[in-house]
Amino acid sequence: MSLIQEVLRLFSQGTKVCIEMSLMTADAGLVPVDREIMAIGGTGGWCDTAIVLKPSFADKMFDPIEGLQIKEIVVMPREKVKLEKTKIL
Repeated sequence: MSLIQEVLRLFSQGTKVCIEMSLMTADAGLVPVDREIMAIGGTGGWCDTAIVLKPSFADKMFDPIEGLQIKEIVVMPREKVKLEKTKIL
């Protein structure tokens, strides 16, 4: 596991998923990197996190101008769920 993934999991698994998805979709050219999007992710087969962000390409994630910018955490679970305890429907 990378340190970045573990830090994002401190917020929630869904937060990690949202950030990873935004980077992957930007790299694939599926979302614009010059405007805000809403990323939705979750834990164990359901969505529980929504984040408004300006995505970036993975190689520019930490760039102060072109990098990823989290604008707003719209919803995030208060209780953290361990993946090994969840059931995927």
